[in-house]
Amino acid sequence: MDALFPWYWRLLGLPLSRLKGVFVDRVPFSLVEILIWAGIACTIVLAALLAAGRRPWLKRRPALAILLIAGPALLVFMGLGQGAFPYSLAPTAWRQPLAEAFPAPSVAYGDFRRELDRREIRLLETFSAAYYQSLSEAEILAGCDRALDGVLASLGLPPGRTVRKIKPMGPLTTVLGLSYGGPAFHDPFFGEMAMVRPEDYPAPRYWRLMGVCHEVAHAKGFTREMDAEILTQLALSRSADPRYRMLGDIMFLRKAGERIRFPEYLRREILAARAGREKVDSGQHVIRYMRETARKLGFQNTGGKYGSRDPEEDWNPDHPFYATIIHLLSLPAAADGRHAE
Repeated sequence: MDALFPWYWRLLGLPLSRLKGVFVDRVPFSLVEILIWAGIACTIVLAALLAAGRRPWLKRRPALAILLIAGPALLVFMGLGQGAFPYSLAPTAWRQPLAEAFPAPSVAYGDFRRELDRREIRLLETFSAAYYQSLSEAEILAGCDRALDGVLASLGLPPGRTVRKIKPMGPLTTVLGLSYGGPAFHDPFFGEMAMVRPEDYPAPRYWRLMGVCHEVAHAKGFTREMDAEILTQLALSRSADPRYRMLGDIMFLRKAGERIRFPEYLRREILAARAGREKVDSGQHVIRYMRETARKLGFQNTGGKYGSRDPEEDWNPDHPFYATIIHLLSLPAAADGRHAE
């Protein structure tokens, strides 16, 4: 599959992604939300008819039968296409993981800690609340779209579609996302991007800004969460805009699983967001129940899939996020293009 993917992406995947993107980005509401509701409605009606013994009646109406059967089939395909499962149907899951495509030398803990210290000091010395607040979600959507294209070109990888819009998640996708642990999504089949509303999931400003860039990386043709995180870090850290580099430092430090000193403004923002989530969560009884069920069944999203270290985790010198990032950032941007799919 690794060898076939470049042909698929250039001949079919990219043109199709661009075509779908032009359509879905112009629709003001979430198509995925509507389609999930439609799939559920068709499934319920089909199950009710079969339970009532109306199969002969349904056979005499083949168009209706096809429509109703399409409901559960749509739900299955959408579920298996999200990249959340080992055997995703999304063609972009065929792509070789970036950590394998760009093998990095081992990184000693001391070198990792020195890079953390360098970024921590830079963040403490250069952070400006006004500058931080000046970066909007609309601006970073356009900026990361361009920056990611530059990163892909420097890595010798084919480009992705232009992303113009990220939509608010609807009520159903919000419930599903917060239960599973995905407060934002990119749908590989329809090319749509959406993020939870701030009132449903209080979060620091940097989380939403990084989340926009992360979902744009998915839309460029990368299903795996680790790959999207690597590309997001490269796009932010290589940017000529110091606000983007500041976000790159925050991202690098927050994922490290180490004790880090943050500017007081960010520390207060993190604590306020945590308190806000606890308050909102106290009224989300259905989401809390579904989250606990997902955890017991092993479906709960984990930070490891995104390259985040657990504070109790021993240092891995071949960490797929940090070793890859430290390696790629040590190379001249143009030299990264030495590897192509």
